[in-house]
Amino acid sequence: MKSKLLLASLLSLSAMTANATILTFSNTNSQLPANYGDYVSEPGAFSYPEGNGYTPNVSLDFLPNSLGPYSIYSGGYASLTDALGHGNFNVSGEIVFTPNNGASVLLHGFDMATWSSGSYQTDIRIWDVNGSLANPNLFNFNQLLLPQTIYQPLGQTLQATGALHLYINNLGSTGIDNISFSQTPVPVPAAVWLFGSALLGFLGLTKRRS
Repeated sequence: MKSKLLLASLLSLSAMTANATILTFSNTNSQLPANYGDYVSEPGAFSYPEGNGYTPNVSLDFLPNSLGPYSIYSGGYASLTDALGHGNFNVSGEIVFTPNNGASVLLHGFDMATWSSGSYQTDIRIWDVNGSLANPNLFNFNQLLLPQTIYQPLGQTLQATGALHLYINNLGSTGIDNISFSQTPVPVPAAVWLFGSALLGFLGLTKRRS
C-alpha cells in the first residue's frame, strides 16, 4: 500500500506542469473579493487571463489592515486599467501566495504606477520562509516613482520556498496590476526518484510475468 501511495505521489508531481495566472483585477467591481486569485484552474468569473496555464495549487491572501479593504480603480494609476489600490494613501499592503504541498510559487512580474500626478517613494519587499519583512531575501526595491509612468520593478522570475510575500509600503499612493505568477513542482530528492523508478520497473516486470 505504501509503495502504491508513493508511486501515485511521484506521478502526480511529474504531471504538475508549470502553469501561470495573470491577475488583472477585472470584473471585480470596486472592492477585491476575498477569494480572488485562489486555486485558479480556469478563467472563471474573474476573467483571469492565461499565461502558460493556471495555478490550481496556489492560494492568495490580501492581508487586511485597520484602514479598510483594498479597492479596484479603473483609472488614476497612469494608463493601468483596474489596478489594485486603496481608498487611503500610504497604506502598507501585503499579498501572500501560498502553495499546496509539493508545489512552489514563481513570481514573474507586475506593473506599478503612482496615483494621478503625484510622485511617491515606493518600497517593495519580497521574501519566503528564508526571509522576513526586515530581511527580504528574494527582492528589495526602493525608488521614487514618477507620475504617469508604468514601472515593472521585477527584472527576473523569483521562486519561493513555501509562501511568497509581496509587500508594498504605500498601497493607495501606488497601484499594482497584471501580477503574473505560476507554480512548479518542488524538486524530489534523487533517492526518492531512484526508488520510484525501480518500483515502476518492478511493477512492469510483474505485469509482463502475469
